[in-house]
Amino acid sequence: MKITYDTGFTQMPNNILRSHTLKPLHKVVLSVICSYSNSSNIAFPSYQTIADDSGISRRKVIDVISELVTLGCIKKTERRSSKGDHTANDYEVLIGSPDFSLPGETSAPPDNENNSPPDEQPSLPGSEISAPRSEQRAPNQYINKNINNSFNNINLSITANEIDAMTNRIKENIDYDILCERYSGDMLDELVSVMAETICGNSKTVRIAGNDFAREVVKSQLLKINSEHIEYVLDCIKKNTTKIKNIKAYMLTCIYNAPQTISSFYTAEVNHDLYGCG
Repeated sequence: MKITYDTGFTQMPNNILRSHTLKPLHKVVLSVICSYSNSSNIAFPSYQTIADDSGISRRKVIDVISELVTLGCIKKTERRSSKGDHTANDYEVLIGSPDFSLPGETSAPPDNENNSPPDEQPSLPGSEISAPRSEQRAPNQYINKNINNSFNNINLSITANEIDAMTNRIKENIDYDILCERYSGDMLDELVSVMAETICGNSKTVRIAGNDFAREVVKSQLLKINSEHIEYVLDCIKKNTTKIKNIKAYMLTCIYNAPQTISSFYTAEVNHDLYGCG
């Protein structure tokens, strides 16, 4: 088996993966947060994004994050705009620091943690090697060569300031303060967060309703969204009666398609009110 990394990946310390203190959901949510961290080990995904990626409810994510903060795995900081509006949470990932340890567990690795198995000779880079057994680490030539102090190789160019700036721009576009007087602030924040994360992402394409679109096309469309479109999306979500498995993907699809579908939607509503009950 040749060991290669052709896609984005997330690194997790062995003492976290093997911890008996952390519950399975702690490890899952922590891994998702790490997957969004930048080169400073700061991540800022929304609660809904973490919930979708973890496969659990938003309410459960909030509880698990609170427990991770108590355990010292992450530090959570609320970010607010100049107007005092909540924009996002910053999560500083603390598990990579040399002196990190969980309650009741030691931070020191086993004596043979950094050694190659005694019955294996290091292979030259690029050669075919067998995958290491579960209790063995990769051969020496791989140790500390493709690993750094950050946890992933995906979002290194996205900063919290970029997200904040885009969040504020979107809020201005949609008349956020006015909408907050009529709709749930939490739901609005989730919509804004989905838009900001999508616009600021650095992959070349964005998947919407099973189709891949160029990110620049999606960005251009999302920056045209106004308050009328957001009200339409909120109405769609409110009236939906089917189970939604991925609320983030559903929200993004509704927002992206809003300019093309809003007129037909309200025309159908009017026709139903006028003629549907007759």
